Amino acid sequence: MTRRDLLLGLVAGAAGFGVLSSRAFAWYYEEPTPGQAALMATACRPAADNHANLITTARQDLLQRIAQGLLPAGASEQVGCPICGCNFVVTADGTN
Repeated sequence: MTRRDLLLGLVAGAAGFGVLSSRAFAWYYEEPTPGQAALMATACRPAADNHANLITTARQDLLQRIAQGLLPAGASEQVGCPICGCNFVVTADGTN
C-alpha cells in the first residue's frame, strides 16, 4: 500500500463519515414513565431472591477474578439487574 492509497482511503472514509453521521442520531435513550418503572420494579418481586442470586453470583465471580490475580484485593464491581435495571455495587468482603 502506498502513501497515496492510504491518504485517499482516509479522505474517502472521512467524507463517508461526514455524509452518514446524521444517521447516527437515530439512537436515543428515553427515560421510562413512572408506570413503566413500577412495572419493571414489580417484575423482580415475584421471585424475591432474584437480586440476592444476582449479587451472590457476581460476588463469586469477583472473588474468582481476585484469586486469579486479575483484580486487586479491594476491587468492587457494579452490577445491574437485567429485569428491573436496579444497580448494585458488589465488593469482595460482602458489603453491598
